[in-house]
Amino acid sequence: MTQNNLIPNGDFGTGDFSHWIPRNYDTPMSVVHQNGNYVARLVGGRNQGQNLATEPFPIQPGAFALTFNVQAPEAVPLQNTKDRRFHITDSGKASNPLVHAFIVYTLWATNRSTGEAEIWSGSEYVDPKTRTITLNGMIRPGFEWLDIVFAIPSNPFGNKGPFFIGNVWLSVV
Repeated sequence: MTQNNLIPNGDFGTGDFSHWIPRNYDTPMSVVHQNGNYVARLVGGRNQGQNLATEPFPIQPGAFALTFNVQAPEAVPLQNTKDRRFHITDSGKASNPLVHAFIVYTLWATNRSTGEAEIWSGSEYVDPKTRTITLNGMIRPGFEWLDIVFAIPSNPFGNKGPFFIGNVWLSVV
């Protein structure tokens, strides 16, 4: 496995959003220092979520692995219910709201000669424990540019708190 991270500033080591495109809408988004590392701090607004995208960067054809860490330290933990939804027991916030603390991630590989795109996406529930998410895929010949987008939902009940994304790493495998 190649150990070089192909994502410029994938570890947010510059302490800011250099090489990233933050779309925070009406809610603050920042890079913060946490547990010895820089991480992106996203907080979904009451009416809209947020997304964070890399600037498009060059990629070579072949197998890849994307990994990133994600955590929502204040999120209500997921209960294992039939429909994968859970309810807040604190009726002071709202009467029995449904809560979905999740992140959506999408990779877009682009062939600029033909205008074609290949897309890989996924969604994961996020809770107070830091999780490492991994996505493997294959870039076909002719697809030479890639960008990655992370999105979190709105937070109408104020019960998810901040999401922290860090160590965003793409390598050739």
